Formats: sequence, C-alpha cells, structure tokens
Amino acid sequence: MATTYQPGNYTISVTATMPAKVARQLHNPERNQYDGDTATVTFGPMPIRAQKKTTGKDLAAGFVKFCMAEQPKAKYTITDFTIKPDAS
Repeated sequence: MATTYQPGNYTISVTATMPAKVARQLHNPERNQYDGDTATVTFGPMPIRAQKKTTGKDLAAGFVKFCMAEQPKAKYTITDFTIKPDAS
C-alpha cells in the first residue's frame, strides 16, 4: 500500500539512475556516481509543498520531472525516495 501524503510542506530526496551522458549535463555533475554508461543521481534534499492529497511516488516523480526540466526527453528510473514532514 502506497503512503498517502496530505497537503503540506515536506523535505524530499530522490535517487534515480540514468545514462551517464545525461547526468553529466546536470547541475553539479561531480556529485553523481558513475558506473560505465550509467549514473546514479540524488536530487535533494529540498523542501517541497504538496498541493493536494497525493502518493509518495507521485511526489517523487513530479520532483524529478522538475529537476530534469532542461532535459525533458531524458530517460531515467527512480530507484529510491525519502519524504519527511518539514519541521518549519
């Protein structure tokens, strides 16, 4: 069963794998981990706001889509995500 998040403020981190050539074009490519033609990229931690009741998977997908806005056709796979209530 997927966790449902209510509207509110959260802190999110998402890990995704993608082709290394795509990862090298992202902001701070030296932070990524490379293994041949594949890269593991961690986006966040960063504050986000859920506008409506949603699942963690949807929050993570939207966050990565936002982070990858300069490369909208790039292929990636979300491998892990962490969402915590924002303490502020």
